[in-house]
Amino acid sequence: MIRLQFDADGYSVVYNADRVMLLAKEFALLRFLYDNRNQVFTREQLLDRVWPLEYPVERTVDDHIYRLRKKLKAWTGLRIHTVRGYGYSLTLTDIQPRNHPSLHDQEVQDAVHGLFRKYHLLGQGDSIVALAEQQEQLGFQMSAYYQMYIRFVQADVSWFLKREDFAPADRLYWMLLLYTGTAAVTDHGLALCERAFTSGLLSSDQERELRILNILEAYVEHGQPERAQEGLPLTFMIMERDDLDKFVMPVALMEMYMHLVANHMEKVAELSDRLEGMLSVAPYLRELGRYRMLRGLMLLRTGDVDNAERLMDEGLGTLDMAKQELLKIKAVSQIRSFLKLCGPYPMLEEKYAAQYDQLDRDNCLTLHRSALKRWLEQILSVA
Repeated sequence: MIRLQFDADGYSVVYNADRVMLLAKEFALLRFLYDNRNQVFTREQLLDRVWPLEYPVERTVDDHIYRLRKKLKAWTGLRIHTVRGYGYSLTLTDIQPRNHPSLHDQEVQDAVHGLFRKYHLLGQGDSIVALAEQQEQLGFQMSAYYQMYIRFVQADVSWFLKREDFAPADRLYWMLLLYTGTAAVTDHGLALCERAFTSGLLSSDQERELRILNILEAYVEHGQPERAQEGLPLTFMIMERDDLDKFVMPVALMEMYMHLVANHMEKVAELSDRLEGMLSVAPYLRELGRYRMLRGLMLLRTGDVDNAERLMDEGLGTLDMAKQELLKIKAVSQIRSFLKLCGPYPMLEEKYAAQYDQLDRDNCLTLHRSALKRWLEQILSVA
């Protein structure tokens, strides 16, 4: 049977890999109906249970039911029925586990995971989530890596904190990047990254990616572009040695951001032209969204505020379309830091501060940040 997970801190509900954000009363109404499934309730009963100290009209229930149906329409195993002349009832469809032959067919499993890898390369978080939701119907087992990757791109800190079935070493890399990627990078965040190098808990691939890309961008976000510049020769050497073609665009984007912060505009223009060429051949959504945002920052440096704002918004929209929630949060944080660096632009600062606050509320970032910090400190202190 379909099973929902309720996160009361952020008024969200999760089924499989799909998280839906609700308003407070939508959340309370769904939870009541879910806890009392297969029972029929009148509007008056629902008003009494969900709005006990308020005085809404019966139409309030109808409106909330309408919004719930709209938000949850993709979850075919869940239905909210209208019982004519009486009220509403929620039912869940029994889903019998299927012993698909494909579960034991290595060629099918390899083909599906090849799709995951390709969508990952293309930056299509939305496609990865859609494929993950079809495990039962298509008959495949999703790897632990992609179970975590999906939650990572969705910035689902709560999921990582609660998943004791994954070893701390398996979660460390993802949770470290969630800590440094969902708020301004601090001295403490950099120290945690540097301790991770000597912890022995990261895989060789994770340690390499942290060293050649993630920590360099963290230096730039911390206002130390010169430290990132110092690390680039090692990055280029490792990329050439290990034939890491998939890092070419992400590193170029990081380098463009580094030169923007350092106000090296000739280098920024060179990298922008280079990225334009790469994206014309391989318009990967993740990189395209990041590039449009950085082009906006580039125009901001030149004083072209209107076009800068348009491009920054296009970049954020592309990341949103691709369900790259963590990168969207990170991009908004970088925009805010850059506005302070080359401003003042009070209207833009207010706009993107409001966007970050909304992302913070939607993803419960502040709520879980202390727990995330404690978890990282504990794991790295005993390594």
